[in-house]
Amino acid sequence: MSPSKQITLAKPSGISLAEHTLHVKQEAAYIIEKLPFLSSKYQHLCGGDLGHDLRLASKYHDWGKCFEKWQTACKKDYQIYLDWRKGEGLLASDFTAEHYRMFEASMRKAGKKAGPNIFHACLRHELASLDYINEAQIALSESIRSAIAAHHGKLSFRHKTRWRKDGMSSDIDSRGPFARYWDEFEALSDEVSDESLTYVVKKRYEFAAIRTLLQLADTRASRKEGEGEDAHYELTPFPKVKRFPTLRPVQQAALDLAEEPLGILRAPTGSGKTYAALLWAEEQMEKGRSDRLVIAMPTRFTSNALSIGAAEQLGKTGLYHSSAWYNRYGDLKKGSAYKEAMEAHRMARFLATPVTVCTIDHLLIALTGTREAHHSTFYFLANSAVVFDEADFYDPFVQANMVVLLEVLKILEVPVLIMSATVPDSARRYYQATAPIAVAETEPRSTRKKLHFIGSSVLQIEAVLKEMIRREQGIIYANTIARALEYYRWFEDNMERKDIPVVIYHSRFTEEGKKNIEENLIDKLGKEAWENNKKEQVRGIAIMTQIGEMSINISTTLMLTDLCPWDRLAQRVGRLARFDFQENGICYVVTPYKDGKVYPAPYGAYSRKDKKWVPFESFRDSEKQLQHSFSTPRTVTPKDFVDFVNGLYPDAPELDSDSSANQRRYRQLIRANWLITPDTRVEEDEGHVGADWSSRRIPPQQTVFITAPHNLSGYPELQNFELKYGVRVPKYLLDKELRKKENSRIRQEKIRLEKHEEDLEVYYTSDYSEELGLAFLYEENFRPDASNQIDS
Repeated sequence: MSPSKQITLAKPSGISLAEHTLHVKQEAAYIIEKLPFLSSKYQHLCGGDLGHDLRLASKYHDWGKCFEKWQTACKKDYQIYLDWRKGEGLLASDFTAEHYRMFEASMRKAGKKAGPNIFHACLRHELASLDYINEAQIALSESIRSAIAAHHGKLSFRHKTRWRKDGMSSDIDSRGPFARYWDEFEALSDEVSDESLTYVVKKRYEFAAIRTLLQLADTRASRKEGEGEDAHYELTPFPKVKRFPTLRPVQQAALDLAEEPLGILRAPTGSGKTYAALLWAEEQMEKGRSDRLVIAMPTRFTSNALSIGAAEQLGKTGLYHSSAWYNRYGDLKKGSAYKEAMEAHRMARFLATPVTVCTIDHLLIALTGTREAHHSTFYFLANSAVVFDEADFYDPFVQANMVVLLEVLKILEVPVLIMSATVPDSARRYYQATAPIAVAETEPRSTRKKLHFIGSSVLQIEAVLKEMIRREQGIIYANTIARALEYYRWFEDNMERKDIPVVIYHSRFTEEGKKNIEENLIDKLGKEAWENNKKEQVRGIAIMTQIGEMSINISTTLMLTDLCPWDRLAQRVGRLARFDFQENGICYVVTPYKDGKVYPAPYGAYSRKDKKWVPFESFRDSEKQLQHSFSTPRTVTPKDFVDFVNGLYPDAPELDSDSSANQRRYRQLIRANWLITPDTRVEEDEGHVGADWSSRRIPPQQTVFITAPHNLSGYPELQNFELKYGVRVPKYLLDKELRKKENSRIRQEKIRLEKHEEDLEVYYTSDYSEELGLAFLYEENFRPDASNQIDS
C-alpha cells in the first residue's frame, strides 16, 4: 500500500524507515542468539556487551535518512516506481518484493537508474546519521559510531571527498557539515596506529565486531525485504563430528595437541588428517575457545578435495570457497537452493560459515584492511579455530608473512593447528610452538615406492613416457603450464593408439572446467577405478601442475615429475601407488631446462637485473640429494621424506631483502588500516595490495572471461559471472597477447555496474578450449578446441 507523505521512507520501494529499522534489529537479535560465542569472546577481549552495542548500532544506523534532502529524493524515486506500477496495471494493494525487482530490471533495460534522485542528492545517509546522533546528544562509543559510518563501506580514503563535501549548502563552501566526523575518525586512526601491535589488533577486533555484525544484520534485512524469506540464510553452529570406536594414530595425535595454543602435527599423506582436524576443532568448540573452523590451504586449487572430505564427515555444512563452491553447487540453477548456495559462498568469503576451506592468502590479505570486506573476514577469523594444512616452507617470502599472521592469531587467542606430511623440526622454533611436534606413526604398507633421478636425459625421459603409453597409465607433474603443454604435445605426436585418455590439468580453466577435469581424472585413476582394475583395466595419463599435488585422490604406479623441493616432492609421490591394493610404484625425477639453462620456476625468483631465474636453495639442495642418493632406483619411505626435509630446512628460513621488506610493509598495513580502508588497488584473489605488499611472490593476475560479459547491476552479479565464466591469468601474459592488437585472441570491453555507477574494463576470449583451457597464452602453435582432441 502506498505510504502517506508523512511516513519516513527507508527505500524507494516504499519500505518505511520504521519497518527497516525493526527488521535490522530483529536480524541483529537473531545473530546474537544463534552465535552466542561472539558475545562471550567480545566480553573477554573488550569487556563489553556485544548484544547491547549491536542493538544501539541497529537503532541509529539509518537515522540520516530522515534528512529532508534525502527523504525528498527518496519519495521522488518512490513516485517513479508508483508510476511504473500504474503503467504495468499492478494493484495498489498488491505490493511485493518481486514487483520492485521487475521494476529495477525494466529500468536497467531502458538504460535508466532505479533511484536517480537519491543518487543525485549528494547526501550519504550514514554520514547524516552521525550528525543527527550528535545533535540529539546521544552518547555512543567510538566503535558504534564507526560501525554506523562504515555500514555501507564508505569509511575509506576513497570516499574522503564525500565526507568533506556532502551536505554543503553552497558550492563555494570548502567543507560540509560532516567533515568534522571524518577528521575525528582519521585522528583516532592515527592515534591507535602508533600503539603496539597487540593494542592495534585488539582495538581493531573491538571495532570490527560491531562494524561486521551491523553490516550483516542490515544486509540480511535488506535481502529479505527485496526477496522475501527465500533470502533467509540459517546461521548454524559447528556440527557434531561423527565418532568412531577407535582412533587412528593421526587423530589421537591431533587430540593430544588440543590444549596447545599452537600445535604442529606431522602425518603422512593419506593418513586421515582431515578427520583429525575436525576432531581437534570440535575440542576447541567444546572448550569455548572458538565457534567455527577455518582450514587454510596453500592454494585455492587444493581446497576442493578437502572440502568434500570434510563434508562427508559433517554433512551439508558451509564449506564453500572459490572453486570448492563450484565443485559442490555449480550444477544448481536459479531458485531458492541456488540463492542459499550463493549466500553460503558469500558468507564463506567472510569465514562466517561453521567450516570454511580457503587459502592462506585469503587470511593473509584480510589483515591488511585494504577492503571493507577484510574487516568482516578479520572478525570471524578472530572467532575461529584455524588449521593450516601444509605451508610452503620452501618459500621464505610466504613464511615471512605467515610469521606475522601467527603473531596476530596469538594476540586474538585463536587456537592453531599446523598439519604437514613433512614439516621440518625447525618449524617449531620458527612458529614459536611450545609443545614438541606431534608425530603420527602409521602402519607399514606392503606397497613400496621408489625414486629414480634421471636429470635432463632426453632419452630416459622419453623412455618413461613410452612406458606410460605401454602401460596405458601414468601421472606427470610439470612445474609450469608451458612444460605441461610440452608433455601433452609429446603424447599427441607420439601415440600410435589415440584412444588412451590423456588429461591435462592446470589452473587456466574455468571453475566448471576444473570440476569436469577432476571428475574425469577420478573416474579414470581414482580408487574405485583401481578396485575394478581386474575387470576393466585402468587407463589414463594425467599431466598436472601444482594444482594436482593435493587436490585429487588419484594414483598410478608410474610417475614422472619435474624437480621440486623435497616437501613438494613428498606431496607428489603421495599420488604414487597410493592405494593399498596397488602394485609397487616408481617415480622418475627430471631437472627442467629452458633455453639450455636450469628452469626452477616456481621454486625460485626471477632476477630482473640478471634477467634469469635464480633457484631457491631448497631446489638446489634437493637436486644434489637426489643426484647423490637416487641416481639408481631406490625405495623411499615417509620417514625418508621427513629426514630429507629436515636436512633441507635445519634452521628458520633466512629472509632475503624482498621478503624482509614485504614483511615490514605487512606490519605497516595492519597498523595503518585498522579502522579506515585506504584508496589502494587490491588484487584480492592473488593477494596483491598495489605495489606495497604481496602474500606470495607471484605476478599480478587478471580475469579473462570465456564469453563476452553483459552489463551487470553490481559486484555480486559480477562475482557470480566470474565464478562461472572467468579464468585468472598472469597480467604479463594478457598484456603480451593484447600487444598483437588485431591478431589478439583476447578482446577488451567496457561494462557498466549500474548500482555502483562504475565502468569497468573487462577481457574475454572465444579461444577457450575445454581440453586445454587458455593454452594459447603459453604456446604459439595453439590450435583451438576440436583439433586439440586426441581422438580426432
